[in-house]
Formats: sequence, C-alpha cells, structure tokens
Amino acid sequence: MKPKIDLENPIIKECTTYFHNKMIEALNVPQKVESAVIPIYHIPKLKRKPIQIASGVLVKIKNEYFIFSASHVFDEIGNKQLLIGDGSGTEIKSISGDRFSSIRGKSGTHIDDHIDASVFHIQSPISEVLKKEAITLNDFDFPSPMDCKPIYISAGFRVTKSNTDGDTVRSKREGFPSSEIYEEDYLRLKINSEKHIALAYENQILLGGIWQTSPTPRGFSGGAIIRVDGVSLNQDTFDSSKCKQLLTGIIIEHRREKDKAPGVLIGTRIGIHIALIKNYIPDLFDDIVLPKN
Repeated sequence: MKPKIDLENPIIKECTTYFHNKMIEALNVPQKVESAVIPIYHIPKLKRKPIQIASGVLVKIKNEYFIFSASHVFDEIGNKQLLIGDGSGTEIKSISGDRFSSIRGKSGTHIDDHIDASVFHIQSPISEVLKKEAITLNDFDFPSPMDCKPIYISAGFRVTKSNTDGDTVRSKREGFPSSEIYEEDYLRLKINSEKHIALAYENQILLGGIWQTSPTPRGFSGGAIIRVDGVSLNQDTFDSSKCKQLLTGIIIEHRREKDKAPGVLIGTRIGIHIALIKNYIPDLFDDIVLPKN
C-alpha cells in the first residue's frame, strides 16, 4: 500500500529531499564491506546447472578465511560442498570446510531457528581475487553507544539478477540504503534487538518523486547489513574521508508489511558469528582483544 503522504507539501518535499541526499551520501562511501559479499550457488535436484540461492560475506581472521551466512541457506545445500563465485561471470568454485551454526529449531532444520547464524570455515584454496575482497575484524561494527540515527545498507545478490551460462553464473551485487526501526517496532515485531538488527523495508519506496514497488530481496539471505559510519539522519555535516562501511549483521529474513506492522529486513548481529568461531576455534583469538558487547 502506498503511504498517504502529500508529496506536494513543501515540508514533505524538504524532508524527502534531505532523506534522499543522505542515502546518496551513504551509497557514495567506498564499498569495502559490500565488496566482501559474494553469491552462493546450489544445483537443485534433477538439475545440472547451478543457480544462485543466497549470499555470504568473506571474512579473514589472522590467516584463516570464513564465509558468514544464514543457517537456513545450508538446509538446502545439505552435505554437499559449497559453491561460490565472485558474481562477475568467472567459473564457480566448489570449496570444502567446516560449518559452525546456531542450534536447529524444533523442526530439525534452521527454518525455525531464530538466531539463524552460520560460519563456514574454508579449508580449500580460494582465488587471490576473493582473498583480496575479504574483510577483517577492523571492518566489524561492534556495539557502542550512539546518539545518531545511522544510515545502513543491505547488500546481497538477488536471485532474479543471476543468469546461468554453462559452468558460470553472472550475478549482480546490489545495495539498498535504509534506517533502523525504532525500539517500539522491535517490541511490536517481537525481535530481540540485542541479537538482531532490523531495517525498514516497506512495500513501496519513493524514487524521483514516484512511489515504486520495492525489490523483493530473494537471495539476500546471508548478505550484509552495513552501518555507514560517518553518515546519519541527524548529522548535517559530511566528510567522506572520515566515512567507512562496517559490518553490523548478516541478513536472515524479510518480513512484509502486515496488520500495520512495518516491513523489515532482519539480520543477526555479527557478535553471534564471532561467538561461534570462538567456541570451535578458541585459539584463533589469542592476542586479539574484542570490544565487549
């Protein structure tokens, strides 16, 4: 449903212009974290060609490489090797490794796993291109008090933007700017704001003064929720040299507007993924001091 807003009202015009400009500022910040988001592929039953089903984030901790994603993504993959690429049309690679995940739900799968966090520890060689794109702990958004209203970007690969050609798939990484919902919305939607972050993702968005249907983010599961440090809705000044992207969470769910509840894109905060690694590879964090949650 289109919001009942008078777009010709001078005050509304000024507000929407200000909001639009802030989103542009956020999108113009160097895409360090966005570049670490990769497509994840799978070959469905009775099919020969791989298709893109989800997204993941490449992370390097010391000399180890990981892919942060959502656990429900691996329900579909099962015990098969993970198929990844860089989305540019290069050959899809099969990689082996260990997976650390949150606990399955009552169904025995991750469909009803409310944490929905997985870390894939890569144990096979990956290309230098992918290694270069991996982010480090310096690119993580650890919790800290904020008196601003930050701009966030959800980044991933939509299924509808991926095309299979033989052993390659050309996919398109996309980033959609938004803002975090209010605490009362967390309570209304029964989302734990300490474990998850939720961004506004309404059915209709205003582009060029025209209401348009929001893109369906199918394939964004496992993608990144990114805080753009240095850009906020209540901060008029903007210095691009002091701005950077920080990984806040991993996308797990898209909820549409329903019964006056806002549409949202939900992510599991990356502290959960760090805890999974620490649980299974505790020695990796020797000599690393992490901020306290």
